[in-house]
Amino acid sequence: MTEVEEMLKFIGVDSDERLFSDIPERFRKKSMNIPLHLSEYEILREAEAIRRMNDTAGYHNFLGCGTYDRIVPASVDSIISRTEFLTSYTPYQAEISQGVLQSLFEYQSVLSDLMGMDSTNSSMYDGYSSLGEAVRMAYRINGKKKVLLPDHIYRSKLSVIMNYIAGLDLKIEFYNFDEKTGFIDLNDLQKRVDSDTCAIVVENPNSLGILDPNVTKVQDVKGSALLIAYVDPISLGIITPPGTYGADIAVAEGQQLGLHQNFGGPFLGIFSFRKEYARRSPGRLIGRSVDHNGNVAYVMTLQTREQHIRREKATSNICTNQALMAIAALTYISLLGSEGMHRVASITMRRSAEIRKALSGVPGIDSSPFSGIPFSDVAVRYSGSREKMQSSLKKNRIWGGIPASDIINHNDGVTRDIYFFSATEKTSDEDIEALRRALEAI
Repeated sequence: MTEVEEMLKFIGVDSDERLFSDIPERFRKKSMNIPLHLSEYEILREAEAIRRMNDTAGYHNFLGCGTYDRIVPASVDSIISRTEFLTSYTPYQAEISQGVLQSLFEYQSVLSDLMGMDSTNSSMYDGYSSLGEAVRMAYRINGKKKVLLPDHIYRSKLSVIMNYIAGLDLKIEFYNFDEKTGFIDLNDLQKRVDSDTCAIVVENPNSLGILDPNVTKVQDVKGSALLIAYVDPISLGIITPPGTYGADIAVAEGQQLGLHQNFGGPFLGIFSFRKEYARRSPGRLIGRSVDHNGNVAYVMTLQTREQHIRREKATSNICTNQALMAIAALTYISLLGSEGMHRVASITMRRSAEIRKALSGVPGIDSSPFSGIPFSDVAVRYSGSREKMQSSLKKNRIWGGIPASDIINHNDGVTRDIYFFSATEKTSDEDIEALRRALEAI
């Protein structure tokens, strides 16, 4: 009896095909056109040759609107692949988890500095769930009934918020943008703020891709409402952090901080807040203390989920966190430092400006539908056939041109015929020239 036969007998199946019985027959690949008896290295070379046949290879990538293709230093992947981090679970036993706890403590410190806030928890699932938790936290703090959201928030983001507040006595109301600048309409916002306003959510850059200076003025009109800021963490290398313009809670998607796009995850939810709200915050806070001998020791200071002693007093039902992703973000920021973060943000803005300039002379294209400055997502207005645009982009091997109507909550005059092309520090002159030619060809 062969080893394979012994293993099959032990687990109670009569053939290795039975192991794949859950996969429909029509989807099973019977053989691969790879010679037998190849070495591991030779197999990898064959696999790479097959990969090059994929039609997706060699595309110019202008996809963004929430997740971005940025340079990830090799050191990030190397560090988070270490078994001390990769295999770690929740560090319940502090005495054997000092390395992970210290790393998460440092993550909290670095992110608090980046966000300009007092405190940051040790991570949430992703940016959208962080925003949902922020709205719930605001409700716990003041108990008021109305939440003001940007009129052009992403539908997917709104959906997560609605799921998170289901069952709470909260209602959603939307405030407007200025159609020319793409900024918050402060007059409209002020009219909507009243004594029962729980929180105001602002975005910077906003859903139109614009860096919005009016977010710094919301504190003047918010009254007693809490200010929740949703930000792009890379942009904080060059623009004012939310803590300096009065944000009570600041959240972000941390994917850009050393995480690959990974077909949509896992990502990282960044969640920062003012220190007086610590006991109303979700997730976990790692603290630094001393042990019996006076040595520095790290512990889980606050654990607010229902599985612990909090039970019905839990501030969140998040059942884990993104510790490995948080350590990746810590590694990324530590490697770049403040100068590196500034450089990445500056290059991103410059590339966005170059996209605008390159498309400014293309017939039928308005490359500056808003006077506000884009950070990464560049809005372009094109009133022609959507099918023609997508066909030309595909023919020229370009990913991008996300229609605003597909992602933004209210598709009105502001967002009608808007498409997004996103820039990062990876965007090259060749990429931008290819985009210009593709749009001219329409």
